[in-house]
Amino acid sequence: MGSLSYNLRIAMLNADVPVPNVAAKAKTYGEVFHNLLADAALRVAPHIKLQSTDFDVKKGEYPASISDFDVILVTGSANSSYDDEPWIHKLDAYLKTIYLTQPHIKIFGSCFGHQIVCQSLLGEFGCQVEKAPTGWEIGVHEIRLTDEFRQNFPFSDKSGQKLTSTPATMRLQFVHADHVKTPATGLPESWFQLGATKACANQGVFQPGRVLTFQGHFEFDRFINSETLKVFGATWEPSYLQEVLEKIDADDDALAAAEMVLQFLL
Repeated sequence: MGSLSYNLRIAMLNADVPVPNVAAKAKTYGEVFHNLLADAALRVAPHIKLQSTDFDVKKGEYPASISDFDVILVTGSANSSYDDEPWIHKLDAYLKTIYLTQPHIKIFGSCFGHQIVCQSLLGEFGCQVEKAPTGWEIGVHEIRLTDEFRQNFPFSDKSGQKLTSTPATMRLQFVHADHVKTPATGLPESWFQLGATKACANQGVFQPGRVLTFQGHFEFDRFINSETLKVFGATWEPSYLQEVLEKIDADDDALAAAEMVLQFLL
């Protein structure tokens, strides 16, 4: 499409609501994602206009017609993807149906979104979501991106115009206690693992043109993550809570990550 403007339509499947202090600035996680991706488009693909619609999947809200969208984005959640709750079972089945029947729809998931996408689409291949044996991963950590991901990740938009290069490492905010366990046989053909941190071996998955997930939160900054943790960790030992809050107060690569996600969505 070159420099011609076109709309990128995103269905934001909100799997939770922001904590009160965050909600005072952004009512939904979908709004946070929209703002970051729209800013990324201004930097690297100004001919793209983002349109997004929020859906609260915990309340059973879904697009009436998937043909109205180009992208399904699944946010984080305080829940686990293996929780025995009707809304989670419905989301799991919905993602599988979209993936199998709507090949033009791209899917992105963050944290819980990453986990339930892997559970839904890769569970039959041995991927399993479980409590991480290393415990919580909190704060800013460096992801070492795999060579396979970097070699296969799109570097350009639909016109073939180069946007940005894929780095060797990426630092993101984290707050999770579950992880996706990948089978010893690895991912199925055409799927690539994003990378790993010291604490978590599966930091995301990528299938060209179809699926991208991040275990980390590029949509979280210092404010969002610290305010979220103050709620999640309200009953934690004060000294431990202070320790992890200090890990959150660090620079990250959220802007580069947003550009990476935008490249995938184009």
